[in-house]
Amino acid sequence: MKKVLIALLLLVLVVSVCACEGKDKDGGKTPSNNSEVSESGDEELEKLRVLYDGKWINQDHYDKPFTIKILSTTSISMTYETSGELICDLFYSAGDLTIISVSMGGGISLGRYSIDTETGILTHKPTDTDAFTYTKEQ
Repeated sequence: MKKVLIALLLLVLVVSVCACEGKDKDGGKTPSNNSEVSESGDEELEKLRVLYDGKWINQDHYDKPFTIKILSTTSISMTYETSGELICDLFYSAGDLTIISVSMGGGISLGRYSIDTETGILTHKPTDTDAFTYTKEQ
């Protein structure tokens, strides 16, 4: 009975390995599609970095500045002088990179950030009623 069970498990393993090898690693996309997606992601990443990377100074001089660094199209590093670095999840709409949402693991929202591309002012809304404005250090 043990030999039959072992043989059956080996057969299942071989079949699953063979089935996995037959699939395209890229989920069935052609290489040209993947390069287009990659280029699009690279463009978004660069635009996000231009908009948000840097040291941000609060308009309220009593509040300490913080630094944003876009790590990828899905993660962001926020460094506060008082609490240190936080690596967070980044969410945005591909059509509008001027508004991002940031959350820590576990779904803890840090709020929405939006940037006015004409004035360069960053607005942070941790809640629906609170808003803080920042300017980028030059």
